[in-house]
Amino acid sequence: MWLAQVVWSDPSQWIACGVACVVAFPMLLLALRSFRRRAALRAMPTTPIAGVFVGEVEVKGRAKTPQPLTALLSGASVVLYSWTAEEHWTRTRTQTHTDSKGRTTTRTVTYSGTDTVAQGGESSLLLLDDGTGEVQVLPEGAKLEAKRTFCETVGRSDRIYYEHGPRGAVSGSDGLRTFTEHAIEVDAPLFVVGYAREREDAVDIEIAAGGRKGTATAEARPRMFLISTKDEEAVTWRFGMVAWMWLVGAALAPLALVLSDVHRYREERLVPWTAAAVACALGVVWAVAWSIWTHNDLVDLRNRVLRARSNIDVQLRRRHDLIAQLMGAVRGLRDHEAGLQRVIAEIRAQGAMMDMASANARAVPVAPQLRILAEAMPNLKSSGAFLALQQALSDCERRIALARDEFNGTTAGFNTRVTTVPSSFIASIFGMRVGEFFAAEQFERAVPRVSASSPSR
Repeated sequence: MWLAQVVWSDPSQWIACGVACVVAFPMLLLALRSFRRRAALRAMPTTPIAGVFVGEVEVKGRAKTPQPLTALLSGASVVLYSWTAEEHWTRTRTQTHTDSKGRTTTRTVTYSGTDTVAQGGESSLLLLDDGTGEVQVLPEGAKLEAKRTFCETVGRSDRIYYEHGPRGAVSGSDGLRTFTEHAIEVDAPLFVVGYAREREDAVDIEIAAGGRKGTATAEARPRMFLISTKDEEAVTWRFGMVAWMWLVGAALAPLALVLSDVHRYREERLVPWTAAAVACALGVVWAVAWSIWTHNDLVDLRNRVLRARSNIDVQLRRRHDLIAQLMGAVRGLRDHEAGLQRVIAEIRAQGAMMDMASANARAVPVAPQLRILAEAMPNLKSSGAFLALQQALSDCERRIALARDEFNGTTAGFNTRVTTVPSSFIASIFGMRVGEFFAAEQFERAVPRVSASSPSR
């Protein structure tokens, strides 16, 4: 008798259970996706544009363009914009209903809405500038969160009603149209997450929806491609709110199952095992999907740490090659200047340091010393080759510092995920440990003073 109360034989209950699962599971997966995106944004460091390397990046700056556009509705100076015109209407419909006794009733229903009657937009070359550099952004395929620059509802007497909309009217038109415009204005702050890749037309980087066709990174895709006029904090907060809304919606499914037949529960004193089964199934799906996605995110973060470490190697190699060229440019004056000889000796010693750990630990910045010598030695300063190499070396040393900052920022994000609950449980299962930060001992601290005058004899 008790089992008959526990295990319901009514098929309608199990149909309701299936419907609840079908409704709740997509909500659960959408909540997990939003939580995952929020975690990815929190773990990813914001990279200065001058330090952007190939791969998934997060940058912020101000929108620039060589050819500003004038927005159609607001008249603002913009990089890109889109607009729509929606016409309001009111319509009536006659509904006929026949009840179980064959009686027919007729009623008239009035309903209203809007139809899009016109739309358009333009776009120019989008550049992002943060003061350290400038990078081209290709908006195609991105989730674009532009600012609303115009929104007005006007009647037929208003100029823009027919100027930017059709002459004809929709069925049941109220004589009102709402014009809306969204745009990215010139100098507007932008937050961009996407994939940095090499450009085809220049030796530079651009941010797009993925790798370029025909290259080794053709299949590369970022976890999200977002161009937003909101800042990182606002974007992260929105992802969190959306995730919790979907999660609450999924959690309400078992409760709705109980409430749909609450009278039967009370009258027959039944235990709501179908609702409990739905709740357990949702919990299992959540645990499995969260574990898989968390593991994949940790692996991706670990690979980003390795990539950031490799970027330091690349910049050190570039510095090594530039130093070899600098030695040739200044060798002609080394016999007369003791200070220059000391610099050349340091250049030669550092050029031999190809191991990243030792190079970062013992490297001394050469660019400041070269600037001192260039000021003291007019002949050396007048050499175009020397000045070009000096500038290239200064830029390279700056990029090394940015690469180390990116490495430390990526490592910090990875360490946070590895050590915080609940992702720390997945990290411990798969043996993931916190990474070590890069700390310079001399590269950014000790700047030797170099004199261009000959030593006293």
